[in-house]
Amino acid sequence: MEDKQEKFSKVMNILKKEYPFEGLLLGLLGALVLVLGVYIFEGDVLTIAMTDLWIFDAPWKIRVFSVIVMLVGAFALLYSLAPFFIPGFRELRRVSWPTRNVMSNHTARVFGFIIFLGLMFVLYDFIFRPVFEFLHEVGPY
Repeated sequence: MEDKQEKFSKVMNILKKEYPFEGLLLGLLGALVLVLGVYIFEGDVLTIAMTDLWIFDAPWKIRVFSVIVMLVGAFALLYSLAPFFIPGFRELRRVSWPTRNVMSNHTARVFGFIIFLGLMFVLYDFIFRPVFEFLHEVGPY
C-alpha cells in the first residue's frame, strides 16, 4: 500500500510540475486550433471531404464540429494567458475605488474639458478660415 501511494505521489508531482514553455506551447496550439476552426467554419480555405463518418455527413454537422473546435482553441488560448492576468485580479481587490461623488465629479471635469477643447477648435476655425481663404486666393499662382 505504501509503495502504491509513493508511486502515485511521484506521478502527481510530475503532472503538477510546471515546465517553462508549456504555457507558450499551449497558447500557440490554442491559436492554431482557433484559426483552424474558423477555416473549417468558413469552408472556403479548408473543407472536410472524402469521409464517411457520421459527424461530417451534413453541412450543419460540420458547422457544429467547427464551432466545437473554435471553442477548444479559445479555451486553450485563454487558459495559457490566464497566469498573466491572475496577479492583476488579486491587485484589483486591494484598489481603493472612488466613491460615486468623486467619480461623477471627475467625469464632469473630463466632459467639461472636452467641450472646452471642442469650442476652442471651432473658434480657431472661425478665426483662421477667412485668413487661409484669403491666402489661397492671393496665392503665388
